[in-house]
Amino acid sequence: MEVHHHAHTDRKKWTHYLWEFLMLFLAVFCGFLAEYQLEHMIEKERRKEYILSFYYDLNNNLATCSGIIDGNKKRIEPLNNMEACYDSVLKNWKAADCLAGLLKNSRGMAVPQFSDGTIEQLKNAGGFRLLIKEDRDSIILYDAVIRNYKYLESMVLQESLDNVKNSFKKLVNFKANKFLDSASYATEIPFLFSGNQELLNELFNDLVRYRRAITFQSNQMIQLKGKTDRLVAYFNAKYHFD
Repeated sequence: MEVHHHAHTDRKKWTHYLWEFLMLFLAVFCGFLAEYQLEHMIEKERRKEYILSFYYDLNNNLATCSGIIDGNKKRIEPLNNMEACYDSVLKNWKAADCLAGLLKNSRGMAVPQFSDGTIEQLKNAGGFRLLIKEDRDSIILYDAVIRNYKYLESMVLQESLDNVKNSFKKLVNFKANKFLDSASYATEIPFLFSGNQELLNELFNDLVRYRRAITFQSNQMIQLKGKTDRLVAYFNAKYHFD
């Protein structure tokens, strides 16, 4: 009678299982590190893209500030002669040609169109979390300065402009206003249709306030241009864009 012996298999030692566990752990851990490193590289690249985009916005804003500063200089220069014009009109309201230059330079105001696409994208896409604290704080502070200027613009500049327009409407001859840009109107059509001193006084007071508002805007633009210049220098020195 044959006796069948069961095949004997060696039991694995506990160190073998420990080694397998360590190998599996290392594989998972290395995969995690690789994924983390990849995500870190992607975020770093996105951070640089945001900063570069904001850097371009800053340079556009520099041009905007300079344009308004230069344009307001041309507006303010004729307005600086309004006292002499006022005296002349009081003497003879039918010879009020000097008012034409004042009207031409107070019919509007420069409204800066700031480049804020990057800031809005950072807000809406949660991009601020990707930025280094110093960069993030600088951009947030700059955004606050822009928003504060826009608020002041809506409160100060628009009101002064509207007041001047309304005052001119009460005094300026329709035909003279119609041909204001023509070189011949001054000798053919009286600029004013009335010599009402109360309305004249109101008009020139509004012109003074308008000049102050434009001067205020220029000063704000000068300050904002200085802040923008410093930010351009800061990011350029840090990221070497130029």
